[in-house]
Amino acid sequence: MSETSLSITTSCILSLEMPYSEQLCIRRTVYRGGDGPRAAIVTGIHGDELEGIYVCQLLADWLQQLARENPAGLVGTVELYPAMNPLGLDTLTRAIPVFDTDLNRNFPGSPGSDLPRRIAHAAMENLSGAALVIDIHASNIYLREIPQVRINTDFADRLVPLAQRLNVDLIWLHGAMTVLEATIAHSLNSIGTPCLVVEMGVGMRITPDYCRQAMSGILTLWKDLGVLAPDVELPPPDHFPLIADDSNVHYLNATTSGLFVPVIEHWTDVRKGQLLGSIVSPLKGGVLDEVRSPVDGILFTLREYPLVYEGSLMARIMARKGGMP
Repeated sequence: MSETSLSITTSCILSLEMPYSEQLCIRRTVYRGGDGPRAAIVTGIHGDELEGIYVCQLLADWLQQLARENPAGLVGTVELYPAMNPLGLDTLTRAIPVFDTDLNRNFPGSPGSDLPRRIAHAAMENLSGAALVIDIHASNIYLREIPQVRINTDFADRLVPLAQRLNVDLIWLHGAMTVLEATIAHSLNSIGTPCLVVEMGVGMRITPDYCRQAMSGILTLWKDLGVLAPDVELPPPDHFPLIADDSNVHYLNATTSGLFVPVIEHWTDVRKGQLLGSIVSPLKGGVLDEVRSPVDGILFTLREYPLVYEGSLMARIMARKGGMP
């Protein structure tokens, strides 16, 4: 392959016959520019999470432009997997329809098993050995998340330096017991293929600013890894993540059922005792409970869907540690 060539191909990593004269195809687009490292973006594992699909569209546009204007700028390979759960995306459901199972609880999968495990196996076979895989998720329809990377502490030494270049606002380190082993990220990291989990925005929606922010960080990482040529010009990162862990993340759960009305913006500096919102009664009127911050910190998760039941998550706050700005 000449140093100035850039090929673009689309293919199925798994193709299965459907019950009535139709075919299920898990598609990917491959941009190949040279013998450099291979990077991959995976989205659509959950059918009600659309933020990552838009990131794939932004990256595809960028790569198409690169192919026209500077094909030598891609010295490695990029793979985009925008719809790992196409049936879920078609029906806007988190799980795989009919099987009613979460694809991200079926890794590493099996080639001779049911559909979810066959999809998982095909994904593992194709992603294994990549220099970096980024698995992009949105939150559910109830919560809005600031762009963040979630990392199992077992893999923190390798992944945190990568995450710090991804232009996100937060890196959340989870203890090993809180991260399920049957996810794509845990399965890939366990075999030595680095995988970062990005979560941002809200379910069933896209947040264009968040998606562009993520795209900028992805391009920066690709250049760091040698997927893009050193002379490819990129804007410098403009977001520098704070680091949270299980010791300084506080969950605010509803003490009663009602309508949650926030009085504060997402990704805001808060003080202990500050009013974040109220739970009010649509039936009788009045305030049922005031929701206040238990600590000084940063509000990084805020409820998007206003109806709450007792115990519903309304917010997460990262408490400030000594020396944190």
